[in-house]
Amino acid sequence: MATVIARPLELDLLCQKLDADYANRITGTGNTPESRRSNYLSKAIAAFVLHEDAGANLDEAVAASIDGGQDHGIDSVFVSTDQTIWLVQSKYKESGTGEPELGDVSKFRDGVTDLLQGRWNRFNNVLQNRQAAITNALNSGVCRIKVVLAYSGTAVSDDRRDIFADLERAFNGANPGFLRCHAYGLTTLHDLHLDGVSAQPIEAEVELKDFGHTQEPYRAFYGRMDGKRLAELWAAHEEHLVDRNIRRFKGTTTVNAGLTETLRQEAQHFFYFNNGVTFLCDSITEQHPRDPHRQTGTFRIRGLSIINGAQTVGAIAREPLAHYDAHPTVVMATFVCLENAPDGFGDRVTQSRNRQNAVELEDFAALDERQTMWQQTLQMAGVTYLVKQGEDDPPLSPTCFSARELAPFLACTVTTNDWQDYVTAAKADKKKLFGREGLVSATDPLRQSYERLFADSLTARQMWRIVQIGRVVVEKVRARATAEGDPAGLPAGTLPAREILTHGAWLVLHVIFIRLQLQNGPALALTQDELTAISREVDLVCERLVSSVQGVQWNKQARSVFENKTDCRTVKGRLMAALAQQGQGGNQ
Repeated sequence: MATVIARPLELDLLCQKLDADYANRITGTGNTPESRRSNYLSKAIAAFVLHEDAGANLDEAVAASIDGGQDHGIDSVFVSTDQTIWLVQSKYKESGTGEPELGDVSKFRDGVTDLLQGRWNRFNNVLQNRQAAITNALNSGVCRIKVVLAYSGTAVSDDRRDIFADLERAFNGANPGFLRCHAYGLTTLHDLHLDGVSAQPIEAEVELKDFGHTQEPYRAFYGRMDGKRLAELWAAHEEHLVDRNIRRFKGTTTVNAGLTETLRQEAQHFFYFNNGVTFLCDSITEQHPRDPHRQTGTFRIRGLSIINGAQTVGAIAREPLAHYDAHPTVVMATFVCLENAPDGFGDRVTQSRNRQNAVELEDFAALDERQTMWQQTLQMAGVTYLVKQGEDDPPLSPTCFSARELAPFLACTVTTNDWQDYVTAAKADKKKLFGREGLVSATDPLRQSYERLFADSLTARQMWRIVQIGRVVVEKVRARATAEGDPAGLPAGTLPAREILTHGAWLVLHVIFIRLQLQNGPALALTQDELTAISREVDLVCERLVSSVQGVQWNKQARSVFENKTDCRTVKGRLMAALAQQGQGGNQ
C-alpha cells in the first residue's frame, strides 16, 4: 500500500482555531474560493501571532493588517504597550510543508528597511495613517523591532535566513538587540496555540511554621505547613496543582488508606508518619512583617507545583475542610525555587525525590514536555491521551488511550536490527519499554527504549493511528485463536494453532505494520477501507504464521517461542518468506 504524505494534524487544529476567532472578523480576497480561503488564512495567521504572542486583543490583531496594494511585503504592523514594533509577513501553506518564496522574503526585507528609514510614501494609506504611532515608538528610547515571518510550513532554508541575518546586521550596529528576526513555522504556531489553552501558573500565599531556608546554590524554604491550607490549594486548583509531578492522586491504595486512617484517627501524628510534600516554584518572596525567630513566615509563591507528595495532598483533600478545624494537621513542606537554577534542574529534583518511593519507569514519562504537547494536541482533536496515572482516569475507549497502552504498540513498529528486543518486550515485559539511561542497567538492551519509541519525529496523529491499528489487530488475532478448534490429530511436537495465535499476536502486529504502513495515514481516525485492509491482512498473516510455526519442531511451548528473541527472528524469517511467496503467486 502506497504511503500517503499526511497533512499535519497541527495544521488542521490551527485552522479550526483561526476560523473560531477570525471567520467573522477577516475577509479573504481572490478570484476563486480556494484563493479567497488561502488569503483569509494568511491574514488570520498574522492576527493569530499578534494576539497570542504580542498581547494584542482580537480586534487590535485584525486591525494591524495593512495587507493589500503597496504593503511592501509587510502584512501586519502592531505597536505593543512596551513599544515593540511587530512587523509580520504571513503565508498560508495548504500542505503544512515548504516555506515562503525567496522573492516574498526579499520583498519583506525591503519593506522593513523602507519603514525604518521613514520612506512612508512607498507604503499604502493604511500604513501611512500609523506613521505617528510608529515614529513615537521609534523615538521612545526603549523601542525594539520584532520581524516575524509566519507561515504554516516547515523550517526555512539558509538563503532566507541569510536575508534576515543581513537585516539584523544593518540595524543593530550601534544598538545590539534593536531588531530581531524570527521564523514562525507550523511548529512555533502550534506551540502558541497550545500556550493559549494552557492553564495559568498557580500563584498562592502560604504560611510556614518553624521554617528554615538555604540560599546557595539555589533558594529553598522548608517548614511545617497546615494540612487545611493544602486542602484549600487542592480545592482551588485540583490536578493543576500536580502538573509537574510524575503521578496524580491514585485513590484507594494500601498506602493512601494508611494516610486516611492517620488523618482520621491520630492527626497530631501525621507530621511524624509522613514524608512530606515537595513543591517547585518560579519565585518565592517572604512577606512583611517578618519574624526574626522564624517561628512563622508568610510567603508569596508564583509558579507553584507539587513534584513529590501527590498522594499525601490527595488524601488530605479527601477530608472536608471542617475536619482540620477539629483535627489540626501539619505537613513538612519544601519549596525549591527555580528562579536562578539551570535548565532541567527541576526535572532532576523531581526524578531524585521520586526515586525514594515506589514508582514505575513509565511514571517518569510525565516529565517529558513532549508528552504534554502530544496530550494537548490530541485533546484539541477530541482524543484523550493519559500520561499520568490517577484515581479518576477515564477507561480506555474509542476516544481514549494511555501511554501504557501505546508503548507496546509502538514497540511493534520498530524495524531496526534490534526489533526482536522490542517485540518480545511488548509481549512479556512492557514496563521495559519505558527504559531510560540512568534508570535501568547500563547493559540492558532496552536502556534507551523510551527515547527510541517516543521520538521527536513521532506525531500525535501517528500515536492515535498506531493505537487504533494495534487494538484492531490484537483483538482480531485473539478472536481467531479463540475460534480455533481442539488440536486433534496434530503430529507429535507440533504446536496447536490456538497457542500460536494466542502468543503470536504481537509478532503479527509487527508484520502488519511493516506491510501496510497505515500508521502514516493522512486521517486521524482509521477509514473503513483501512479497517477492511487490516482485516484481510490479519487473516492472511495469521494463516501463514500458523503454517510457518507448525513447519518446525520447537520442543517447547508457544509462549516460550514468542518470548525468545532468537526464535522470534526465525519465525519472522519463515513468515515473511511465506508472505512473499504468496505475493508472487498472486502476481502470476
